Amino acid sequence: MNSHLERRRTIIIIGYSWNKSNQKYTDDDFADLRAAGARKIFADSVDTPALERPEFKEMLAYVHTGDEIVIMSLLELGDDNVDVSAALNAVCSRSASLNILNLPSFASVHDASERWQLTCLLRDVTEFASLRDSHPHAGFGLTSEHHGERGRKREYAPDSPNPVKRGIYHDVLRMLTESLPVTQIARTVGINRKQIYRIKEYAQENGDLVSSFSIRKRA
Repeated sequence: MNSHLERRRTIIIIGYSWNKSNQKYTDDDFADLRAAGARKIFADSVDTPALERPEFKEMLAYVHTGDEIVIMSLLELGDDNVDVSAALNAVCSRSASLNILNLPSFASVHDASERWQLTCLLRDVTEFASLRDSHPHAGFGLTSEHHGERGRKREYAPDSPNPVKRGIYHDVLRMLTESLPVTQIARTVGINRKQIYRIKEYAQENGDLVSSFSIRKRA
């Protein structure tokens, strides 16, 4: 996330489509994407996972923080939970959000940061589903590792199993050491102000924030 937090341009809507039957696209195939506001459309027609498709990779390189990627359904991202989870993780890592046209809940969310959080929540669900698919008889102890109060697994931490949330944790610490307003930090990383304060409190407890300030003073 660090590489593109500073750069900014007008947020745009980008369309993406996948036709694994290798058939040629027509303008009619993109009508719904354009109706949803897509100004630029990327389309693949190869039967491979999303992360191996040339247009999907080009789209990831094109998007910026806050941009919206509109797709017809989750099936555009893959045939199984593993592929869909990997594709969603790539989108979340770019701080972009999805608008899935056949999921009405997405259309009702207009705030860019909230839509990004919804996208990443969907990523977490599919990631969990993919783990259950590969280990159908295993028990998943969601609170086996504990961080913070009440034995709950800390969501944003330096050792978070989620690389996106690990990155957000370090981004928040960096911006706190730069004395940026909490409201601005929340808007930049796409989480609410209350969560920023939780990260700050946790970082002060384990010494991360003190260490960050020390590094800044020596620079």
